[in-house]
Amino acid sequence: MTKKHDYAGYRGSRTRNTKRLGIIVAAFFGFILLSSTVFIAANPAFLFGGGPATPDQMTITNTPLDNYPDIQRPQFCGVAEPSANAFIVEYGLPTQCSQPNPIVVDPLGTVWFVGTNTGDVASFNPVTEVIEEYENPYWDDSAVSMIWDMEYEDGYLWYADESHQSVWRFDTVTKEYTKYGDIFTDASLPQVIQLRGTDIIINDFLGNTLVVLDAADLDESGLVYYDVPSDVESAVTAGFDVAADGTIWYTTWVPNVGGLLVNVHPDLIKRLDVVQPLTYQLPPGLLTPNGLAIDDSGTIWLADTSSSYFFSFDVATETFTHYVTSPPDVLSYGNVTGVIQTPVSRPYWIDISDSGQIIFNEQTANRIAVFDSGTERLTEYSIPSRNPFWSDCGGMASCGIAQALSIDVHGDKVWFTEWAENHIGVLDTSQPIPVDIRLDTRMLTLRAGENVTIYYDIIPSSTQPTSIEPIIVHTHNSLVPVQLQDPGIQILDSPSRLPIQIISESWAEPGTYKILLGVRSGSVSVSEFLTVQIMPET
Repeated sequence: MTKKHDYAGYRGSRTRNTKRLGIIVAAFFGFILLSSTVFIAANPAFLFGGGPATPDQMTITNTPLDNYPDIQRPQFCGVAEPSANAFIVEYGLPTQCSQPNPIVVDPLGTVWFVGTNTGDVASFNPVTEVIEEYENPYWDDSAVSMIWDMEYEDGYLWYADESHQSVWRFDTVTKEYTKYGDIFTDASLPQVIQLRGTDIIINDFLGNTLVVLDAADLDESGLVYYDVPSDVESAVTAGFDVAADGTIWYTTWVPNVGGLLVNVHPDLIKRLDVVQPLTYQLPPGLLTPNGLAIDDSGTIWLADTSSSYFFSFDVATETFTHYVTSPPDVLSYGNVTGVIQTPVSRPYWIDISDSGQIIFNEQTANRIAVFDSGTERLTEYSIPSRNPFWSDCGGMASCGIAQALSIDVHGDKVWFTEWAENHIGVLDTSQPIPVDIRLDTRMLTLRAGENVTIYYDIIPSSTQPTSIEPIIVHTHNSLVPVQLQDPGIQILDSPSRLPIQIISESWAEPGTYKILLGVRSGSVSVSEFLTVQIMPET
């Protein structure tokens, strides 16, 4: 492992840095990132940078730790050594408090990521398990920047940075940085980045616009800026993906109010064409869609970061389908004070694997989810590391979340970063799961007011006693599943059959509904969706 920094430049930088971070947290994390209102109430200084620095608040280390006062270092820089479970292995970073976020795997399998508290690109060799960091000579060492995404193409890494208002290019061969400055403003928060030909597409979340940078003549003209501001007032412009026909799908929305799914051609953004964008109203329940990805069939997948929901959108029929994750484990949110009445998992970013699986991170459940859209099977894997300072943990052991905010899929592996724990991790989805389920039926047809009992089997993979906990979750209160046996944790050494009563309320609206049935065992859960069609009255 190599470390190339002289961190003396960090001395005395905390006040300006934490004020900047406080603005970003208040404007963005305030309604998405925090998993509990308890933390804000107990730590109001978190949102406002902690006030002026004083000697008793700051221990100078001449490392990136110095961008935070002592009291904030456990929360932002990590509390635990890297760990592992049956599915996930974590690796610690050589530089303390580098705060890794964007991550990408190149075609040869090398893992690349950026430290948002150092500005340095780093590489990880999965064979030798060696991490190398490459010093960025143009980075202001007092800057903490929410770099969200990174794209690899033809030996270069591209990413955007809100603190320096820039787009960066890193040469993976020469290890040289190129900075394209003055692209964004103080009011910007660039996030997702994709390259299509000579176009660099970026969503400016807080600037509420979709940006296309023309890189056709980098040597002479640099990056030429075009954008399409949102038509939704006081909104944000969130994640996007590029369809097979070259058009861009993205969302623009007012936090916790709603908004639009938009389809636009890059030529319209670059003023080369006048084809008007198509817009679709987001459905109820989809209030903060950050992640968006398009699978090979053209179906659009969206993650809702203020709930436990994720959605699909069928372009041909213009219909949304509403899905839900399993509830978060109590270790992720703690609830020592008892104020968290409805814990949510907060699906964040979405990726599509080569085999077509939908992969997303569940930020406040501290999990990585893998969804097979063909079988509608959802497998969720718990991340070993937990930081208690992001949850209502009190003195609970092994409580909290690691802030796994970025993912990239490479074969059977899902690579991710742990922003608050200074780790990277890898999920091996090929590992066998200790328990399985089988639904008697995957489709029901009911009328409003009708009830029916169904069964599903929980099947341990061995005759050894296995701890299991049933999962039964619904998306709408008008269609409620009720477990007819005692719920809770059980020990199984043979298959078990669970009866479930499906209750359709008299006021249930006609439509298609999803119910999640499954089982949690240790650090993994496996579930499948029961589809219920409520028929109209005749």
